[in-house]
Amino acid sequence: MMTYAFEKIEMKLSGKMKKDYREVVQEYAQKGWRLHSMNPIPGYDGMALSIELIFEKEA
Repeated sequence: MMTYAFEKIEMKLSGKMKKDYREVVQEYAQKGWRLHSMNPIPGYDGMALSIELIFEKEA
């Protein structure tokens, strides 16, 4: 059975991420998590308001 963790990274008004997603992935990897997917969360204008990282590991 797999277990999942979710990390939300907000976007700045400039369209750049407030945190470096690569650092977040490395932090989770050190704890045994594997990146499953990255999903943009769109705002009302179609621009991404945030990115959701989904991690998985064996339960």
